[in-house]
Amino acid sequence: MEKLNKDIKEERFEKVYLLYGEEAYLRNQYKNKLARALGDPKDRMNFCIYEGKKIRQGELIDLAETVPFLAARRVIVVENSGFFKTSSEALADYVKNVADTTVLIFVEEEVDKRGKMYKAVKGAGSVTEFMKQNENTLKKWVLGMLSREGKKLSEETLHLFLSKTGNDMENIAIELEKLMCYTLG
Repeated sequence: MEKLNKDIKEERFEKVYLLYGEEAYLRNQYKNKLARALGDPKDRMNFCIYEGKKIRQGELIDLAETVPFLAARRVIVVENSGFFKTSSEALADYVKNVADTTVLIFVEEEVDKRGKMYKAVKGAGSVTEFMKQNENTLKKWVLGMLSREGKKLSEETLHLFLSKTGNDMENIAIELEKLMCYTLG
């Protein structure tokens, strides 16, 4: 995450990113943060989103080679494609030489680190794994969110809250929103 934050802050971007791991909340947060830093996600000419396992490698490569229209770069977000769990020879070869005007962002739940795609992205760009967070990190995160809203929880209540919500940050965020709206409001 440190590398992603640095790239965004310094506005010096790689040509290809892989965001993966079991923590969906962090994957999505960083995907959105990176996408906003790279361009306007509402610009449908230069910002494309692909999702699912039926994406054709050739179509993706053709789009990546297309020069952006009235923009500095073309941003292509590819989610849950399965390219990192199957043989994706053409795309793995292309990732090593992505056009200078294109940034590819792959967002996957699972990857095979032994695969050609993973190795190609790691060699040509940036790979970030988002793992489940430990209890201390979650406590700090929850307390930080509460603090921004001017709210507080006792240590005992926070422990009970986390024991009920589990360690999935998406679920914690939803339940915390409910808690702030209905009981701490």
